[in-house]
Amino acid sequence: MNYNYYTADVFTEHAFHGVPLPVFPDASGLSSEKMQQIAGELSTSSTIFLSATDGQNSHNIRVFSKEKELPASMHTVLAASFILAKTNTVELSQQHTQISLKSSLKDHEQVVKSYVSKNSDGEASLVQQTYDTHAAIDYYTPTTEELAAMLSLTPADIGFDNYRPLIVSCGVPYLIVPIKSYTAIREAKFNEAAWSNSSAPTSLAQEILLFANNTDENPADFHARLLGPAIAHHEDPPIGGAIAAFANHICDHEQIQAGTHVFGIQRGANDARKSMFYVEMDNQQSKDLTIRVGGHAVLMSEASIKINQ
Repeated sequence: MNYNYYTADVFTEHAFHGVPLPVFPDASGLSSEKMQQIAGELSTSSTIFLSATDGQNSHNIRVFSKEKELPASMHTVLAASFILAKTNTVELSQQHTQISLKSSLKDHEQVVKSYVSKNSDGEASLVQQTYDTHAAIDYYTPTTEELAAMLSLTPADIGFDNYRPLIVSCGVPYLIVPIKSYTAIREAKFNEAAWSNSSAPTSLAQEILLFANNTDENPADFHARLLGPAIAHHEDPPIGGAIAAFANHICDHEQIQAGTHVFGIQRGANDARKSMFYVEMDNQQSKDLTIRVGGHAVLMSEASIKINQ
């Protein structure tokens, strides 16, 4: 049997930028084993499999890496929502059409709601997702000297505008470090020996999110990059999993007032696969924070794969 799939570059408006993800808009009949084999064959960071439910504009979502099944992430939700709209699997009957994506990984059911906006031509445009987050914040982080050593930077590169390093968890802990410039973020290299000799491993955070407010000529308010012991030196992985923790880090700053704030985050070098996140957050000055994350996608390819059941 042939199964159609589509590849979208997500969190970008430009082809060959963002993160490329394949989506199967109708994976009905595929077993978990077949899904895993297909993901291994396509060999991308995530492959997305969808099947319709009885609810209106409601689909089950399953996500597989090359090695295992994964929870649905911001990137996969964006890709799934965009392809459902782009292929007319979901009709954009309103200016902002709601799509519900249900995940039941390891018997833990999660429903993520996205809203697909349409442009003046009636085509899918911005996709926005809403998340209610609860943050745990740890102020006991490695020293400036330790941070500089583990990032192969100088102590002068650490910190700006009274932002301070924090360990923030909205389910997964991240060591979040403010960096003075875009240039320093791009030059940073993870030093495993310095990491191991610091207090960082005891925090359970396995990834470091670097951010700066110097994005050169780009429209983003912040530039961000992930480093860590499981990330290769040449990689610039997606940051969607860290967005909730980052938004809570911003809200912890003493000068961020209560109310709604909107900002953009760029991931990726200026001359590479850039991603752009649009984040809106309702700061109630508490550990509970509602965030809305928006992004665009570009349809890159359409193909089919033959599966013998």
